[in-house]
Amino acid sequence: MIYLPVISQQIPKTMDNVTSQKRAEITDRLAKRDEERLNELEKRKQERGNDLSTLEGAKYFLENFNKEKCDILNSLEKIDNLSKDERLNEFDRISQKLQSLQKFHADSTMFLPSYDVRQSQEALGVLQTRVQEKREELFPKKKFAFSSKKKLSSKVETESVPSIVDNSVDIQLSECSIQKRSHECIEMSENIVFKEDVSLIDNKFCTIKVFGAPSTVHMKNLDNCIVLVGPVSSSVFISDCKKCTFVIACQQLRTHSTVDCKFFLHVTSRAIIEDCEQLRFAPYSLSYPNLDKHFVTAGLDKSKNNWNDVDDFNWLACDVHSPNWSVMKEEENEEFKF
Repeated sequence: MIYLPVISQQIPKTMDNVTSQKRAEITDRLAKRDEERLNELEKRKQERGNDLSTLEGAKYFLENFNKEKCDILNSLEKIDNLSKDERLNEFDRISQKLQSLQKFHADSTMFLPSYDVRQSQEALGVLQTRVQEKREELFPKKKFAFSSKKKLSSKVETESVPSIVDNSVDIQLSECSIQKRSHECIEMSENIVFKEDVSLIDNKFCTIKVFGAPSTVHMKNLDNCIVLVGPVSSSVFISDCKKCTFVIACQQLRTHSTVDCKFFLHVTSRAIIEDCEQLRFAPYSLSYPNLDKHFVTAGLDKSKNNWNDVDDFNWLACDVHSPNWSVMKEEENEEFKF
């Protein structure tokens, strides 16, 4: 009987302890859940902010890109009404605006969605064609043929082309072009390519050396060729090539339908590939006299090289590397000299 009061006092005390412990656990869980909810809200807020910045950047680019494109097209429409001297000055202005637009595009591709890059690149290609067609219409120039033993006689002094076989190489001064050559070594000097659009088309088993600083370089249907190119002021376009080695410095590289090729690359924006396989990349490794001067002339930043930043338009997975390109193994690296 004397223990009953003691027992009756212990039971409520034990229940109070259990209740307090459960209350503390529930409070901790609620606090943790609230913290997780706040963290998730902050994460979503940051993601919306990043998306908004990307959208604002893309909007700014498209507005300015379309404005400059329309200005160039309008200038092309009106140039026929000018005198000959005025046409020359106006076309210089158009060429400068086109080059500035190419640089603006190359500098902007880092933050643009792939769709906008593709669409603006196609628009830029059409615009370049329009400018080239108008140039050929207003200022037609004859084709000049020269061999390794002769110099080209024209208003633009050029050097002889060494190491070329006896057949002549056709160079159209309005658009420097090497076409349908086989098993030859060809050089295109600075005087020939400076600020020109260079085309290398349908060549096989050739070594082609292009000094700086051309405006753009187009390469198509090359087979087992080695192409060494000095600094290019805007873009290099490559399509339908196989088993070639390209040594290139440019603002932007666009490669399409090309297989089993090596790239020793200096690119200040990024490289874009599409419908390509077995492409291998390494840093630019060309050296020749006046190379540094040509980097300055072309407006390329020698300290900025995104050679391994390759955007494959056929590979959409962000967390898995594209199987269509790879970084060259160290033992595959080469050095090239003129």
